Amino acid sequence: MTDAGDRRAEGPPGVPGADGVVEDLAVERVVPGGDGLARSGGVVTLVPGALPGDTVRAVTGPAGRGLRRGRLVSVVAAGPHRRPAEEVCPHARDGSCGGCDWPAARLESHAELKAGIVRDALRRIGRLSDADVPELRFTGSPRGYRLRSRLHVDALGRVGFFGGGTTDVADMQACELISPELLARLPAVRDAFRDAGPAAGDLTTLESRDGSAVLGHLFASAGRVPGAARLVERLAEALDGIAVKDGSGALLRHGPGFLSLPAGGASFRVSATSFFQGNRYLLDAFQDEVRGALLEAGTPKPLARGLDLYAGVGFLTWPLLSLGMEATAVEADRSSASDLAANLEAWGRGGGVPRATAVTGTAEELVASLRTPPDVVVSDPPRAGMSPAVRRALIRLAPRALVLVSCDPATFARDVAALHEGYRLARLSLLDLFPQTHHVETVALLLPR
Repeated sequence: MTDAGDRRAEGPPGVPGADGVVEDLAVERVVPGGDGLARSGGVVTLVPGALPGDTVRAVTGPAGRGLRRGRLVSVVAAGPHRRPAEEVCPHARDGSCGGCDWPAARLESHAELKAGIVRDALRRIGRLSDADVPELRFTGSPRGYRLRSRLHVDALGRVGFFGGGTTDVADMQACELISPELLARLPAVRDAFRDAGPAAGDLTTLESRDGSAVLGHLFASAGRVPGAARLVERLAEALDGIAVKDGSGALLRHGPGFLSLPAGGASFRVSATSFFQGNRYLLDAFQDEVRGALLEAGTPKPLARGLDLYAGVGFLTWPLLSLGMEATAVEADRSSASDLAANLEAWGRGGGVPRATAVTGTAEELVASLRTPPDVVVSDPPRAGMSPAVRRALIRLAPRALVLVSCDPATFARDVAALHEGYRLARLSLLDLFPQTHHVETVALLLPR
């Protein structure tokens, strides 16, 4: 029997545990949200951390009509998708860190598992038949992939992710998500916090693609940070650039606030506080997938005008421009919008790039103002997906093609369902931007029916 971390074994099957009934369950599949699905007396039971083919011991209890939820106690028999326990990160193995919810899943199983999650969401939420869904393309990723990380710092100077289901900081000594380069800097970061005094908050990091440069931005949770100048001085010894912003809005900075990151044939100015794709290994593959969707949409008649909603720093604006389209890109976040404007200006100065316009504002505001439809809309919304107002505007504008990018299969399926009457799903690619988690990036091409 494989222990499931520091969770207490709670007796044999059928015996009441501290918070439910102990049961041995055979896991059938994983569902959107990442939980393993099993059945207890015919009732669907969802167990976080359980993988298809596993037999797990779990403490289960009712969670609504026709549904039970379980807490994994141990793995009785491992299925084909589970790594040997000794290979799993020690923080995940002992349950002290919640940075990833699939630490035990084999990388070679991600394609099958995540394709199943996407198909399940499109079937149940999107109301699409199997015939409506094209063959899925999948691009995998190694571990140690994070280009951007959001770490937490507590008053004791511990630095890391939160523990699973808690706000306790797991002091990061090992990790399979962040780069070895960042991990090697954390002892000095920890020392800086402990030397300069408590400064609890969130530390956002941004790295160069090879990990040789690391920037940090601390959002301190307190009003004023005692010894803020000393903290910046000490953190500057560990990082190549650092800014500290406290609860009062005061900002101290040392070193650069942005990096230039190459991807897909362009250089992107990215500030430590701006949104940018988080996987260092798949930046080029991501752009290739979007460019491939645009080329398919532009056959036989090329696309001339593109609109990039939720543009960030222009990561998906560049494929539009690189294919010779004029583009408008809209971004609401001030930091990202500033980088977006700088990137479009820099690309324009380089020559050979069509006209591009950066708009600071919301996607809702921009699409409501449009009267002439663009040829194609690229939409990469936050995890919540597109708002009803944006979906209604896309239906009204009826562009020749939509390229929908999403990091959440459930909201992606909902958006596809809302557009299904006028558009069919013509191409669907999956990018494993988040290995060791259930999250997956989808890149979909929708064409008019």
